[in-house]
Amino acid sequence: QGFTTMCNSVKPATVMSFLNDLYTRLDAMLDAFGVYKVETIGDCYMVAGGLMKVDEETGAVTVRSDDVDPQHAHRTVQFAKALLHAASTVRLPNTGEPVRMRVGIHSGPAMSGVVGTRMPRFCLFGDTINTASRMESTGLPGAIHVSQATRDLTPNELWEPTGGVEVRGWAGRGGLLNRTSLFNRWV
Repeated sequence: QGFTTMCNSVKPATVMSFLNDLYTRLDAMLDAFGVYKVETIGDCYMVAGGLMKVDEETGAVTVRSDDVDPQHAHRTVQFAKALLHAASTVRLPNTGEPVRMRVGIHSGPAMSGVVGTRMPRFCLFGDTINTASRMESTGLPGAIHVSQATRDLTPNELWEPTGGVEVRGWAGRGGLLNRTSLFNRWV
């Protein structure tokens, strides 16, 4: 059915080839939507919108500090739609079925930096990152699940309310995260 099942039924080289094919397709779309690929871990593909800015004179790419990109949520949602479509053109090697990814998006502040000395990595930290992760983990395959913050920034999207979801780690906030969903129309 999912990634773990697929990994248990095919050779590791097949998994690597599958992920390389999928991620190469997704990587090719990043610049068109102005999103930044933060990392991939197994079948997790993490991007951030509004994180980087391009200097129009020099072309230098830098991390945003205090200024907020007003279109970050819109571009991230548009990338997510394209991601779901691109993923659906890739087939699982064990079943031949199209890939159906879960997408979680939240908008808010985050801390970024390079950590470690052996294999230093650019990482993102904060509640915004944790909330986006919860949106993904509680979502449905083939759907984009967004928080109220992202919904408010993308009023022209056709969001379907879900009524909320129990979220681990939100006990101090009532344990319920309000969310809305846009279900993928392509899969």
